[in-house]
Amino acid sequence: MKNSIVAKIPFHFKGQAFEPSSRIDLDDWARRGDEALPDLVKIIAQENQIGSYSYEQEVMEVSEVVFESPTGSAENFWSQEMGTFDFNGFKQYWLAEQAFTQLNQISENILGASLEENSKLHQALMQAFLAGKDS
Repeated sequence: MKNSIVAKIPFHFKGQAFEPSSRIDLDDWARRGDEALPDLVKIIAQENQIGSYSYEQEVMEVSEVVFESPTGSAENFWSQEMGTFDFNGFKQYWLAEQAFTQLNQISENILGASLEENSKLHQALMQAFLAGKDS
């Protein structure tokens, strides 16, 4: 798990404070290609033994999810002040990094040289790569 972030849902129930949390594997999420965000309430509830039909989960569903402790590139998409995480921005970055890695391997195998990021060759290969994905 190279890129991850902790999602937690602080809430009060029956006079007690709770902060159930879960570490989200962002690489796994981005790799699956899901358009939708993971169901964080369900994930956090399951990992913290909170029943799916419990009052605690109902309170969690109306509470705010707060993010903390990012690892890897996830740090660039996390706002510590707001406790928010830019899932869409991270996914776009992750997909671009995966594409660059593949294109760099092609460049090394065919041309015998590493690909420079944002070079004209990189841009040309990226356009060809994207055209191939769209067809």
